[in-house]
Amino acid sequence: MRELSVSVDIPVPPETVWRVLTDTSAYPQWNTLLRIDGEMSPGQTVDAQLSVPGLPTVSFSPEILTVDPGRELRWRSGFLGVSAEHAFLLEPIDGGSGTRFTQYEEISGPLTARVVDRLARRLRRGFEQMNVGLRRYAVTVAGDG
Repeated sequence: MRELSVSVDIPVPPETVWRVLTDTSAYPQWNTLLRIDGEMSPGQTVDAQLSVPGLPTVSFSPEILTVDPGRELRWRSGFLGVSAEHAFLLEPIDGGSGTRFTQYEEISGPLTARVVDRLARRLRRGFEQMNVGLRRYAVTVAGDG
């Protein structure tokens, strides 16, 4: 099993970050990593596309595991002998006026070492780009609100 975690501090409350994160129709405005179509509720499967920098776009269908508004969105997916559980975690900081947003991925399966060793740097870069895009867009949304 391998783990990958990337965080960013966002100077808006978790509720604002959550609203941006779960408004998948607005992803094209800020999210270069993911496209999602479907209902974000536990037990549902959504259609997703992952565009990691330097790699072909991959379609996948994660099952939503956890939807805890303002705190956590988690899903599980599998692809080519690798199983991944991905979490988007929101933690209040600065007395609740800010949010620490973390993407956390736990990868397992028989091909884990080979896949992660080859793709970890690119995955991390993709997570970082998404986090920066989320931060920028959430700050804009908060300013418009």
